[in-house]
Amino acid sequence: MRGLIFLAALGTLAACGEQQSLATFTCPNGPDLIVTYTDDSARVVFPDGRVETLPRVEEGSDIYAKPGLVWDADQFRSARLTDGQSSFACDQMAG
Repeated sequence: MRGLIFLAALGTLAACGEQQSLATFTCPNGPDLIVTYTDDSARVVFPDGRVETLPRVEEGSDIYAKPGLVWDADQFRSARLTDGQSSFACDQMAG
């Protein structure tokens, strides 16, 4: 949990100057994630330090993807991460 707080703070500092929103997600049977949204992308930070920037698939949609990785945040306070052959339902943490 400390790592998540540190990564959230780091992401917030890196976001200076650009319109962004930050959310943390817990994924039962999967990783906890920090996701930073901009107008046209989602930056997903994994607990092991892996960072993936995914472009928005379509204007007005909350689906972000690149080959082998999809972040679908179209539901209220929940999302789905598809990473290669693995797929996880994730819930946004309160805050």
